[in-house]
Amino acid sequence: MFTYPEISVGDRVLFYDNPYDASSIGQFGFVCSPPGKNTISILVFTTSSGFVEKLSVRHKADPFWTESDTAKAWSKWGSWELHPETKLLREINKKLNSRKKTKEEEVAV
Repeated sequence: MFTYPEISVGDRVLFYDNPYDASSIGQFGFVCSPPGKNTISILVFTTSSGFVEKLSVRHKADPFWTESDTAKAWSKWGSWELHPETKLLREINKKLNSRKKTKEEEVAV
């Protein structure tokens, strides 16, 4: 079973209208409700209407897109991936937490 990246309400993501179009450009959005088992809901910013809620969106790398017989029907809901800044923040937090643990270990010795 596919496990998408750790994500929570407010995280920035990129939304893709068509999960099968590798050349499509992601639209900026936010996770707007607690993630489900396989999908998330996203508030996507559009220049014409402001924010639009996209429901039941699966991750772009989910094998579902190539393995499921119902994937074509699900494609109307689009796909998502983490925004590059969200990925970067996760890496920074991981390094800071690692450094903090190292400092705590030094103090304990």
